[in-house]
Amino acid sequence: MKVLHLTDDMALVGGVQRYLTMLQTILPAHGVECRVWAPPPGPMDGLASRWYGRRYRNNVRALIRDQRPDVVHAHNLWMRLSPAPLQAAGEAGIPVVMTVHDYNWVCPRKWMITEEDRPCETGFGRRCALSRCRGSHEGLTWLPYNALRWLKTAWHRRMLIRWVDRFISPSEHLAQWMERSLGVSEVLHIPNFAPRPQGGSVDAVEHPNTLLFAGRLSREKGVDVLLRAMPLVVSNHPEVRLVIAGDGPRRRNLEDLAAELEIESVVRFAGALGPEALGRLYGDAGLVVLPTLWMENCPVSILEAFAHGRAVAASRIGGVPELVDDGRTGLLFERGDVREIGARLVELLADPDRIKAIGRNAESSWAARFTPEIHGRRLREAYDSVISGTG
Repeated sequence: MKVLHLTDDMALVGGVQRYLTMLQTILPAHGVECRVWAPPPGPMDGLASRWYGRRYRNNVRALIRDQRPDVVHAHNLWMRLSPAPLQAAGEAGIPVVMTVHDYNWVCPRKWMITEEDRPCETGFGRRCALSRCRGSHEGLTWLPYNALRWLKTAWHRRMLIRWVDRFISPSEHLAQWMERSLGVSEVLHIPNFAPRPQGGSVDAVEHPNTLLFAGRLSREKGVDVLLRAMPLVVSNHPEVRLVIAGDGPRRRNLEDLAAELEIESVVRFAGALGPEALGRLYGDAGLVVLPTLWMENCPVSILEAFAHGRAVAASRIGGVPELVDDGRTGLLFERGDVREIGARLVELLADPDRIKAIGRNAESSWAARFTPEIHGRRLREAYDSVISGTG
């Protein structure tokens, strides 16, 4: 079976890019030959192409003619490609599946957080056009941009309903929102996966007082909230250390905040790391923390922590509670609540044996639900179903 994967940009360092890179290594074992295509950066990336990429539609039309895939699998298309290439698949009679990696199609701001700083309960609608909901671009000066983005999202939603045969969501939470907001039925829930740590079995926790954050250093990830909680943690556990792995636009601000809070001696910014170096950090950590502020889907950092047998403390939002069983495979706290984050970390760090027990439960959860083998098998089943017409 041949599958053509489409995405906006493979040059970026992000979750979707890492996911597609790993897919190419696991799907051949299930009889699936992968080809990943993303448009090369260039002068053709204009405003018009982001609304309807006619050039990219023609590029994919030629790829389909040359490669003759059995399935087209779409990923993030909203930034550069637009859904236009899916029209080429429809014209060729090739079934299309689409993995929805974030909440963009049910919230034009992606955060799913209202201007009152609460999780949205209504989803995409006319009020979104001029709302002041939370997102990457906030404030009155951004209203024209956000209104245009709402229009683009509205148009793209119509294209997706027409050209996608089956939607896949890594979380049940987003699957329900897609069915409710887009009006599509039976969105398939296939969680993300994490590879087995190099070396096989996971060693016992040797540094239970080391906390790890792994991810992009951007506003929605809430690393500033974690830093503000650290003085309480340090006052109760002076030996604690926090390692922040990743890079992004907020790094300098976060470094300044650590200095302002006088905790720079216990915080290390490790920067962007490759899989091997990041794996070593997971192995050294006692606890992985995800203080996210926006609506998370199925964070790979949680699954990577589980694969390494590490407990997770994370915000109770989106699809996170589907992964983190509070008290068994980790701890949950309210998003943005500095005092609760600090208190829960203090509570867990006081009991190293509990950290180890939770880590063992986390590894068992990974083995039962989030391995590459399970993910590859379920994707193959999804491809078979749309080819046979039963999907």
